This record gives sequence, C-alpha cells and structure tokens, in this order.
Amino acid sequence: MDAQFDEWFRNFEANVGPIATALGIDPSFVTALTAARTAWNVGYVAHQTAQNAAESAAGTKNVLRADAHDAIRPLVKMMQGNPNMTVAQRQTLQVTVPDTNPTPTAPEYVGSLPPPNLILDWSKKAKVTVHFGVNPSNEKHNAKPPEIAGVKIWYRIESGPWVYVADDTNSPYDHYLSITEPQNVEYQAQWFDKRGRTGIFSDSAKCTVTP
Repeated sequence: MDAQFDEWFRNFEANVGPIATALGIDPSFVTALTAARTAWNVGYVAHQTAQNAAESAAGTKNVLRADAHDAIRPLVKMMQGNPNMTVAQRQTLQVTVPDTNPTPTAPEYVGSLPPPNLILDWSKKAKVTVHFGVNPSNEKHNAKPPEIAGVKIWYRIESGPWVYVADDTNSPYDHYLSITEPQNVEYQAQWFDKRGRTGIFSDSAKCTVTP
C-alpha cells in the first residue's frame, strides 16, 4: 500500500500548486505539503533500502542454515547408529534419546481425537485433490496427531453408498474419477493409528466434478 500512496502523493504534489493558486488557497499550505512530500520520500526510500537489506540477509541466513543442517545430519546419523553411544553423550549433545520402554497407545485414543478436516480442489477435470488433516489449508503446518499413521478416505456419488478410496499417510490425496457427465461427489475421512485402529468420521465435503 505504501507504493500506491507514494505514487498518488507524487502526482498530487506535482500538480496541486497551480490548482491551489487558481482556487485562492494560501501558498503556505502548498509549501507545507512540499516539505511533507520531501520528508516522506526520504523515509520511504530508507525503509525500502532497509527492507531489501533484511530480505537479502534472511536469504543468506536460510542458505547458511541449510548448509549447517547438511553438515550436522551425517555426523548425528553416524553417532545415533553407533551402539556404543551412551545416554549421557546423547543428552550432552541434545540429540534424541531412544525410548527403551515406549508407552503403548491406548485403544480408545484414536477414537477420542477430533476427526480430520477436509478441503477439496476439483479444478481439474475428472480429478479431486483431497487435502486432509488438522490444518489442510496449509500443508506446511498440517502435521498428523501423535501416534496417527494417516487417514482412510471414502467417497460417494450423488446419494449413493459410501465407497472406500484409499489409506493415505500424507496430505493431499489425488482421486481420479471415471465419469462421463458432471457428478456431485462427497468425501469423508477418518484417522487410523499405527495399529490400524480407526477414529470417527469427519464431516463430509462436497463438490461437482466435470469429466
């Protein structure tokens, strides 16, 4: 929005003088406006320069962090795979300490979870992309709940019976339909845990798919 204001302000300041004179407005107002335009321009340019520098520095930082991860990963992998590495050594380096006595997931856990949310994309012909999860609108922040392996996806056409589609562990899922005319399609899903136990069904999501 600053760029739009800057362009408007530039045009206004460049043309306001003669019009203000013709309208009998005190020239001091135009003088004050010109001073304000000069001050704004200095501040705006300084802000742009600082913003460009910050973006450049952030890009450099991200590259260097990726390089750091590349240097860390092989060393950690070799250490973690060494049976002689002690718990104390792992704690000193703050790397994962294996759980030697994992707590089993309670059978009722998956059933106690809120069901996955669904968002559909049917912009392609004869295809529906099913985004599922806790936050399917943002796949970068859509991790599954702990101990959950994935979802079971079901669909139906019009008011027909529900048909199992697939198990999927990572959103989204692409569902291709063999249709010859537009169809109203409905989807629902349920979590399943690492032992295959299923949770409750989600609310359905509907769309109209074209062949």
